[in-house]
Amino acid sequence: MSLFPQKEPEFSQFLVREYFRFGSVDRVLRHYHFSLPVSPATYQRVLDKYGVIKTAGPNNCISETILFFEHLVKDAADIESIYRKMPLSFQTSLKTIYRIFSYMKQGLTRRVGVALVISPFDNPHKVLLAKDISTPSLELGKRYGCLSLPMGYSRKRDTRRTGVMRILQQEVFTDLVVKNNFPFDVIPSHLEPFMYLDIADVRVAAYSLTLPKEMCSLSRFSSFKLEDYHFYDAYDVVRGNLSLRLGVQEAVFGYLRYLRLVKRNLIANPLQDSSLVNKELATFTVDFEG
Repeated sequence: MSLFPQKEPEFSQFLVREYFRFGSVDRVLRHYHFSLPVSPATYQRVLDKYGVIKTAGPNNCISETILFFEHLVKDAADIESIYRKMPLSFQTSLKTIYRIFSYMKQGLTRRVGVALVISPFDNPHKVLLAKDISTPSLELGKRYGCLSLPMGYSRKRDTRRTGVMRILQQEVFTDLVVKNNFPFDVIPSHLEPFMYLDIADVRVAAYSLTLPKEMCSLSRFSSFKLEDYHFYDAYDVVRGNLSLRLGVQEAVFGYLRYLRLVKRNLIANPLQDSSLVNKELATFTVDFEG
């Protein structure tokens, strides 16, 4: 019995769903031992037909470096002793770790990301969070199911709209993309980040989106990266009583500051902040090779 649909449009929808599941065409083809009756070029055309914004590069190494520095701060140890404890699956070189640490000490970034603070139409003080169900790394202190904003990596050449669409497709409306019914109208015509947040060596642009009434049902939201969506009170998030992914508390705190500025009719440049890990590592003294 075939492992995939034989007819259209089910086969194309299957390809789109598997792309979001595995993150790249190559990974899908390798998972099915290259038995799918589709070439890489045809697969890409199917994704284009469904309006899929492609994944922004190999993000696993970036994620593990962020987790490395969380572990470093938690243990108050030196870089090399932490590095020696890393599992064989840890891919980032020691030289790269030192280089990223140097960037963080200098307040520099080399990668970019996007975070979305999504609120329902009737309450701007509610924000959409969901459990991060991506692969845990217990050796690095990454627990399964931490609450996260829709948040991921971007490309420096991306337009703001492209960056926001990628996160909406991958972490909020995956099933709607598969059904070729992505709600383009939830993205405002004018996009301006309310905040830039530095997490490790990634500068994350945070955007505020307000969903119309018809898109606020929790059953609308789907992803292979997040689950159990809920609109949380923003003040509960910043109080720190929830198990949160790195950067979420700082982003929501910045969002509340932004709302206060809007209420006072103040026009300001995007807020600037750094994650708690960045701030704590700024005080570390480590000898390293540049």
